[in-house]
Amino acid sequence: MKKNILITSILIILIMGSSFAQEYVIQVRPMDSKDWGYINLEGNYILNPQFRKCYSFSEDGYAIIYKKKEGYSFINTKGEKLQTEISDFRLKEVFGFGTKGFDDGFVPVLVNDGWGYMNTEGKLAVPAKYNKVSSFKNGFAIAQIEDDFYIIDKMGKQKLVNVPNIKEIKWFSEGIAPFKTKEGLYGFLNSNGEVVIEASFLGVGYFNAGLAWAKTNVETIGYLNSNGEWVIEPQFSTVNDFDPITKMAKIKQDKEWVYLNTKGEIIKFTDSEYISEFHEGLAKGKKNEKLGFYNSNLEWVIQPQFDGVRNFKNGYAAVKIDDKWGLIDKQGNWVIQPTYAAIKDVVKLK
Repeated sequence: MKKNILITSILIILIMGSSFAQEYVIQVRPMDSKDWGYINLEGNYILNPQFRKCYSFSEDGYAIIYKKKEGYSFINTKGEKLQTEISDFRLKEVFGFGTKGFDDGFVPVLVNDGWGYMNTEGKLAVPAKYNKVSSFKNGFAIAQIEDDFYIIDKMGKQKLVNVPNIKEIKWFSEGIAPFKTKEGLYGFLNSNGEVVIEASFLGVGYFNAGLAWAKTNVETIGYLNSNGEWVIEPQFSTVNDFDPITKMAKIKQDKEWVYLNTKGEIIKFTDSEYISEFHEGLAKGKKNEKLGFYNSNLEWVIQPQFDGVRNFKNGYAAVKIDDKWGLIDKQGNWVIQPTYAAIKDVVKLK
């Protein structure tokens, strides 16, 4: 009896463990091929190279593929097409990011002359009635009908932004989004559509690590907290957003790129031919014409040895040796040997 209970308990643990196991998908293109396929972290194909035009999987488990006679469609990791209640639709193109797929369970779709949102069941969950829409990011999207702006949440509910004279609302980050007035001034509002920092700046960034940059009317830049108070006084000419993990921002001081921490301290790194922004705690650097990665202590954790690198995403980074791409982890260990003509970021499915 006790033996049977023990065996049953072990089976339950194994089943639960497998159900919580994370699934990773990487888009790759083999050498001497024009077709893309998808592999897992073990380097095994889950979908063989067969797609001339396709995109990375989203965390929601679908990838966009395009065929001339069929247009856009979505496939899951088994290659099965998502059955949609609408057949004639277009997807949103975002400059620098390509065609946008699912995020937070929704994808923007253009049906006739209106934009709406389709969910992962293939249903039009938010009616296609908007003139403009954004993709979802950090739990929210922005939609517009003529001069009216709406905030849409992950439940598909819309909320009218009752703030006059708005021209644009950007992404939400830490629950706050920059907005621009018709006079060209910037401020911030919350997810309820309420102004939390009045529009009085020539430009602003996104909140990360509790701070966002803002440019004054004399064109100097400092960093504000969510109450609109200066934490780092305006003094810089060129800045970037803070990285939420390292709490460091890449800025320019006296024509030199350096780092700034949330205490306002300047940090220089001279052991690299250039410095870059941090992603998942690591930044790309270059030394003796080779690329590697360093941490927030400005120590090389992966020595410069590569001819090309992408930023870390979900714990892994694509790197190139000669003309072949592979994949490494944060310790610099090979996860996928360099055998591909191209490799995209690692996606962790929900």
